[in-house]
Amino acid sequence: MDRKTSLQALMKGPLSPLYFCIGSPVVGNPTQHMMETAFDALGYSGRYLTIEVDPEELEPSIWGLLAMRFQGGNVTAPFKQEVLTYLDELTESASLCDAVNCITRKEDGTYVGDNTDGKGFLQSLVEIAPDLKKRKVVVFGSGGAASAIVTELALYGVRQVMVVNRTLAHSKKLVTNLEGISKTVLGYEPWERTYQIRENDLVVVQATSVGLFAPHECINVAFAPDLNNVIACDVVFNPVETAFLKKAKLAGCKTLDGLGMLVNQGAIAVKLWTDRDPDRALMRASLEEAFAVC
Repeated sequence: MDRKTSLQALMKGPLSPLYFCIGSPVVGNPTQHMMETAFDALGYSGRYLTIEVDPEELEPSIWGLLAMRFQGGNVTAPFKQEVLTYLDELTESASLCDAVNCITRKEDGTYVGDNTDGKGFLQSLVEIAPDLKKRKVVVFGSGGAASAIVTELALYGVRQVMVVNRTLAHSKKLVTNLEGISKTVLGYEPWERTYQIRENDLVVVQATSVGLFAPHECINVAFAPDLNNVIACDVVFNPVETAFLKKAKLAGCKTLDGLGMLVNQGAIAVKLWTDRDPDRALMRASLEEAFAVC
């Protein structure tokens, strides 16, 4: 076979559908490995690229991705709220929480922003908390992940959600957006000093980026002893066992790491992009494999 024939064979179409993950930082993010494992298992030719975007270059980066007709992608910190400006349409979840982590290109070429973070988190939590609707949930933070989680908890109808954050204006805006969508009692309070966790039937959610790629960092909280009916959750997935979760375990809490949320939100995204259900167990195994190599 001559060189010309080889080149013609290599360039046969159609081109593989392209997907992205943008954020800053994204080094160490295992989503690409998880997504491409899911694509391969489905026999889908999609390619998933992890792209570091300088915060000052978000606008040209987004227009570049859209111009190259990427079929969709994921958005991580710090762009989950900033990216709203560049999309044609928002789902109910994305509109309510004012944050997007998943983008899908429609057949007409327009782009829809969704938020699968909260849905993925809720799926993981319900598995270990069948009594969730009766509980009070304390959520630390009011950024993209926190907003998505609070939104889904309210839509699900938990008894009460308290948003704890240093910037009250952000918390107030989130709570105001969600008032009246369900019977969930929503509130917010300032986070001025060490937050004391004393009630023994809480779900507490660490929904800030503190601890991401920094195993020794932890938010300023203190757990009372013998909290054996508290469920402590962390959205941070690298490291898997964060300093926050270690502190909660010492107090007797049940814990939920960030891998379940990462797998579930990824599976929802794959379904949106391919209209097929991926193998979630395989996706989780791929993450565990990625972390074992690190």
